[in-house]
Amino acid sequence: MLKTLPYNALRTLEAVVRLRGFGRAATELNVSQSAVSQHIRQLEDWLGVRLLNRRSRQTLPTEAGERLARATRDGFGLVESLCADLRGTAKSGSKGIVVGSPPGFAFLWLLPRLLHFDDANPDVPVSLSTDPQSRDPELGEADVFITYSTGGFPGLHAEQLMTERMSPVCAPALVESLKSPGDLAAHTILQDDLETADAASNWDFWAKECGISLPAFPHTRTYGQANMVVQAAVQGLGIAMGRGPLVADAIADGRLVYPFPNFAQSQFSYWFVCTHEALSSKPVGAFRKWLHDEAGAFAKSLRGS
Repeated sequence: MLKTLPYNALRTLEAVVRLRGFGRAATELNVSQSAVSQHIRQLEDWLGVRLLNRRSRQTLPTEAGERLARATRDGFGLVESLCADLRGTAKSGSKGIVVGSPPGFAFLWLLPRLLHFDDANPDVPVSLSTDPQSRDPELGEADVFITYSTGGFPGLHAEQLMTERMSPVCAPALVESLKSPGDLAAHTILQDDLETADAASNWDFWAKECGISLPAFPHTRTYGQANMVVQAAVQGLGIAMGRGPLVADAIADGRLVYPFPNFAQSQFSYWFVCTHEALSSKPVGAFRKWLHDEAGAFAKSLRGS
């Protein structure tokens, strides 16, 4: 029996409920999936109630689990806000900002466009970090966070930056061999660790949303990051699930193509997140405006394509 409140387990529960899966929670918390399972089991044993219903394709909270996750979000949000106040304005004298971002989004969407911000704001240097801890809105030291989730940032300022559609992508040389989804069985399926961590992968989600029956995948290859998956697809090493912002540039210049006309709207979005204190900073304000302008132009380009 635990004698003190299990803070790590509570934080793990909040992530699992918000992200609807053990694998995604493990990725966000930078721990193994078995560690997530152990924390949940520890918390359920301590409380004596079931918190999650584990299904083959999705993990859903019980009523008690939903209530406890919500209370955890609210409580940690208040703690984070107070810590920000206590830290004061130590970083306010610096004109530069640090942006925490998932690696795939950072390398494939943000970095190619960041030169536009540098040109327009030469007095506001931007450092980009993809380290798991630095991009954690609750614990990270970045001034701004780009997060990939369903939302839920208690005590923080959060704005939805862009949504995401998904459909398989491949190199142009492979498109002729993909007349229907059943032809995927003859190819190597490219995935990242996040896709394979949950039973309900992006492939499962896409197939369900589009009403498609997927064949068994006898050949798969897993990479550590989404940007590596996209690069492997560009090189013709297999077929990847193309997540809109991550493949848009490769689609636009013809390095990748969509072999099928079926698209699914992802349940996840990209969010701009920062503390309320940081929002009042002029450098953060300039980056926020630029980021929304870029996201708006990107969405417009997709509608026109």
